[in-house]
Amino acid sequence: MIKLVRLDYRLVHGQILASWVNHLSAQRIVVVDDDAANDEMRSAALKLAKPAGIRLNIFTVERTIKKMPKILELPENIMMVFGSTSALLAVCRACPQIREVQYGATFNKEGSRQVDQSVFLDESECADTRALLDMGVKIYSQQTPDKATLPITEI
Repeated sequence: MIKLVRLDYRLVHGQILASWVNHLSAQRIVVVDDDAANDEMRSAALKLAKPAGIRLNIFTVERTIKKMPKILELPENIMMVFGSTSALLAVCRACPQIREVQYGATFNKEGSRQVDQSVFLDESECADTRALLDMGVKIYSQQTPDKATLPITEI
């Protein structure tokens, strides 16, 4: 069962491991990021960062879409982490079962606007977010389980 779908450019890092995995009693993390999936060194680093006993899959968007029927049927608590809004939008379009997304952190780059403490969106990310909202996906920002959620209802 997918317990959380999170957008976080950092993918697997201390905050996810310390907070969300324990909060969700997650047994598996599915990272969806073409760059990480296609980079052996980056994939190896992500695998080293995961806690013992937690399964980690690192998939491209295309492979994720192919595997979604199986992912949805796994008898585990699953956390999906997306590295970009474009990957998130592609998977949500192919898998309408994803109805809620948490924005955790996006890179603060030139031309982006701040939506929340750690969420900065450039124009293409805003367009992806608007498309998700138009699909009826509930989007909110939240850093850690003990922090308040901030609904993102329009961009």
